[in-house]
Amino acid sequence: MIVFAMLLALAQAATQLSIQPWTGSDFQTTTTTAAKYRLQVDGKPNATVRLRASHVENGWLAAFCTPKLCSPHEIDVQLPHSGSAVFQFELIRESLAAPKRSGATIAVSDGASISVPAAFRE
Repeated sequence: MIVFAMLLALAQAATQLSIQPWTGSDFQTTTTTAAKYRLQVDGKPNATVRLRASHVENGWLAAFCTPKLCSPHEIDVQLPHSGSAVFQFELIRESLAAPKRSGATIAVSDGASISVPAAFRE
């Protein structure tokens, strides 16, 4: 029985990430000057995962946004019963001295990751 439980745990899919341009209405918590992406996280229902952004250029801010808050660079989330959650992910150029382009890598605590296409801001 223990072997079966271990095999079942191994067979469960790891967290999956997908990134696309944001096409919906902006959340009230977001900024109008940001490059916006639709980040979908699919995983085990009710699991808690940590999302973290890296490889963001100096002078840029990465933010994970929900209708209630924006969290800079990382966020802990509990996936709903469906196992799927959508975030508005933003790349914000905060300084005129910052490079005009920045992308990012989003990683999940279980090892999954995805590259975010570079954004350009004047």
